[in-house]
Amino acid sequence: YAASDPDLLTWVHVAEVSNFLAAHLRYRNPDLSPADQDSYYAEIALIAEQLGARDVPRSRQEVAAYLQRLRPQLLCDERSREVLRLLLDAPSPSLLAKPLGALMMQAGIDLLPDWASAMLDVSQTPLQRSLIRASVKRSAPVLRWAVRNGSVQRAKRRMGISE
Repeated sequence: YAASDPDLLTWVHVAEVSNFLAAHLRYRNPDLSPADQDSYYAEIALIAEQLGARDVPRSRQEVAAYLQRLRPQLLCDERSREVLRLLLDAPSPSLLAKPLGALMMQAGIDLLPDWASAMLDVSQTPLQRSLIRASVKRSAPVLRWAVRNGSVQRAKRRMGISE
């Protein structure tokens, strides 16, 4: 393992941004056009390349092909499961934040492709997924309100962009 490995940087980038987009489509804007999704991938690829990634996919089709190509190389072992356990059992900054943190972790698991869930041996029933999605959608406005002065909102204000 080397954090500067260009292939590893590409993998981390694609895994991250494809799941960010999946969450955005599920919870924020399911109507984001395919062209805008491709623009997102093309624009964000520049950052990955600046960090040292190479052959970064730049469209939905390229991301899907990349993930399909990498699947046979992926390994889920006891270290992977330990990382998952640590994430699921991470301490919360407060008692009030604990249920929300647990919900967000379950929402993250829900975003995994079926093959990844199977590799990690995490499963959710259709009812659980439905409840998770409904809970996130109900919680999202409160979260957006709570981070109303976060970096994204401050940047939008500086640029004159309103919500």
